[in-house]
Amino acid sequence: MLWRKILRQAAFLVIALIFFTSTTACAEIKSYEGVGEYFMTDETIDFAKNQAELSAQRNVLEKVSVYVKRHSTMIDHELDSEEIITFSAGILRVIETKFAMEDDGDGITVKSFVTIEIDIEEVVKLLEQLINERR
Repeated sequence: MLWRKILRQAAFLVIALIFFTSTTACAEIKSYEGVGEYFMTDETIDFAKNQAELSAQRNVLEKVSVYVKRHSTMIDHELDSEEIITFSAGILRVIETKFAMEDDGDGITVKSFVTIEIDIEEVVKLLEQLINERR
């Protein structure tokens, strides 16, 4: 029991150190680019553009701020169960959005290209809050 707790805490510390040292060293607002797409069949163009833009924003957030926590249960030195929990958090500001559309016969693919600014300090604060709430 004790070794599982130590193993979980060690894994958490390694992930936290990697994330926090890479972000706190350059605590500033940074620009990122993301691409998202939505396959449109019967929806309106506005709805499809909105979904493509949300996909592009999610793409950027997943690149910048994902926290992963893993719980494993071992019985007699064999893996019994495993649970992986992920969080993505961020405060972003969309600077620019461009769209492109491709007709492939069955429908239209709407692509969104976004440029986003993210305050890295705010991301770290949000992730710390999420981590503390899940303990």
